Amino acid sequence: MAWVNVGLCGEDTPVELESTIVTAGKIKAAADDFPGSISIADGKFMEEHQAGTTEEMTRFIPNIFYKTSTSGDAFVSRGISTLDTSIYTPMGLYINDVAYPLSYMQAQSLFDIQRVEVLRGPQSTLYGKNSSSGVINIVWAPPGNEMRAGAFVEGGSYQTWSGGAMISGPIKKDTLFYEASFMGHVTDGYMENQINRSDDFCDDQAFSGRGTLRWTPSADLDFSLTLVGTDRDMGIGDLRYLNGPSATDRFRGYSNHSDRAEQNSLGQSLRGKYRFGTLDLLSITSHQSFTRNAVMDADRMLLDLGVAEIDLDQDSWSQEFRISSSEGFFSSWLLGLYAGRDCVDNDWALNHVNAMVANQRLSDSDTDSFALFGQSTLALTHRLDATVGLRMDHVAASGSQTYIPHAGAVTYSKDISETELLPMASLSYAFTDSINGYFTFSTGWMAGGYDYYFATSEDNFAYDPEYTMNYEAGIKTAFFNNRLRTSLAVFYTRIDDKQVKEEVPGSGFTAWKITNAAKAHTTGIEFEVNALPVHNLEIFGGIGYARAEIDDWTGTSGGEFVNYSGNLLPWAPDLTANVGVGYYLDNGWYGIADLFWAGRQFFDAANTLEDNGYALVNLKLGYVFDHYDISVWGKNIFDEYYAQKKLKDSMGNTMVEDGDPMTLGVTLRWRF
Repeated sequence: MAWVNVGLCGEDTPVELESTIVTAGKIKAAADDFPGSISIADGKFMEEHQAGTTEEMTRFIPNIFYKTSTSGDAFVSRGISTLDTSIYTPMGLYINDVAYPLSYMQAQSLFDIQRVEVLRGPQSTLYGKNSSSGVINIVWAPPGNEMRAGAFVEGGSYQTWSGGAMISGPIKKDTLFYEASFMGHVTDGYMENQINRSDDFCDDQAFSGRGTLRWTPSADLDFSLTLVGTDRDMGIGDLRYLNGPSATDRFRGYSNHSDRAEQNSLGQSLRGKYRFGTLDLLSITSHQSFTRNAVMDADRMLLDLGVAEIDLDQDSWSQEFRISSSEGFFSSWLLGLYAGRDCVDNDWALNHVNAMVANQRLSDSDTDSFALFGQSTLALTHRLDATVGLRMDHVAASGSQTYIPHAGAVTYSKDISETELLPMASLSYAFTDSINGYFTFSTGWMAGGYDYYFATSEDNFAYDPEYTMNYEAGIKTAFFNNRLRTSLAVFYTRIDDKQVKEEVPGSGFTAWKITNAAKAHTTGIEFEVNALPVHNLEIFGGIGYARAEIDDWTGTSGGEFVNYSGNLLPWAPDLTANVGVGYYLDNGWYGIADLFWAGRQFFDAANTLEDNGYALVNLKLGYVFDHYDISVWGKNIFDEYYAQKKLKDSMGNTMVEDGDPMTLGVTLRWRF
């Protein structure tokens, strides 16, 4: 399903939706021919609809939800989420084919992008890390002979300012090209610390930049070297008490400490492509470093009881080779080799006035990943295609931890070695030139790992992989000369050995562990529609329903055994929906309205912490003239209240992180 912004056009402009070419399947193909559930939005659509981040982007994609919390952001696809303190997620994020594996990395800006491709369901026959529930593939526009430039400045509520600039073009025509972009964002945030009346409780200062140098010495050779970096300093005091003696009103909280996190990342990638005959050989070499240092009040009370500190450092290297063809006996095929190494140094400390409670964990791990994968599509008839794929994945890791409680330090280590075969198969059939159907079977896994925050011994330091098995059928249509496009998919996904966080029996809310204790399934449907009824009117919408239910899980709560079977998985809204309209006048004026609706979700396996759902309405009015675009906008204009996260403390009181309030702003853009 492609969402390509109609923009401003004249009366004689043909009215139709483009058949978007995507690379999410690692072979260029039309989105309608991809045998799976896929949504595409181009950079112009994101810009027009004020979707400047990955979180805001997901509000236009059914059955994709963005979990936002101080403990880590993460994508939730079709109700498949991860445990709250995991630094990895089951949904993969790729930017120009480079994986961003950590949950903290999934908060990305979408300035100067070509398009976003969102695939739901396991994609493990083609993608490397953490793709057991889906993949988000962000594509940058490669620099070329065309000179491009742009800039914007934006101001909004809560002393929020953003700005960015980009430029791209040739250094030597047909041979050497460049691109450079920069973006900054600062805000005071909307939380207030009731202890010192500070309004920078949750301020945010983020800066990012990237540069690309592209060299095409011949028509068959294409090299790109990219450098990208981010620097972010933010307040993380969102958590407040909803009830109990320390309860506060919305956007008010208590903290005796700075509640800050500093994140820095630096990445380099070298991409080389060689075409010989009908074959394409692609090499992608990448390195990423990421650091996060955070300090947070551990109690959220007037009393100064304790502070939690996190010091996370990760280095990732990867090398991938792919050879592919779109001609021959098979209509398309590819073979690939992937190798990667992740080194994590993750230290955590709780400094508490009660020496019996204070503790520290010093952890490090090295993980090596290797994979062979292949996929091919065979045209059985002129209407029926069959696709098969297989991936062999091997992960070897070694980790160690020093646990320092009041009683004294203890050190332990654990090695992990896992090998998996992940097959997929699909059939697609063209009923007519405008109606395509498919059925797909796919498998995925999320590798095992280490418990950096709760482990106390070698026995509970490591946990095992989580597996998904997906069955999906869908249909895609294009009617009225491509002025109306729809897509419909139904799915059933089984989850085995679900990675969960649960209370240690007999601890009474004082100790936790990560185990593979649960079995679950998610079943549902998603529908999308995009229409251009006349030359200046854009209408779109989507709805997704996913019931993510626990099939088998017996845990403990308050020291007693509890059967969670039949409950819904946490962090999984049962319904996501969006609808929007854009009207573009020929004289330059335009107006845009859209609504995002999230259904009920729970924040714990017992289903006692709940958000009933919410609807966010956004409006925008703008005017385009010459190379400029000026607009005024409002997000969540009815100031709808909702919770991003809820949890209970050891006394049974509920803590909450509030969702964003109403914000208003103005944006000025310039394009060349």
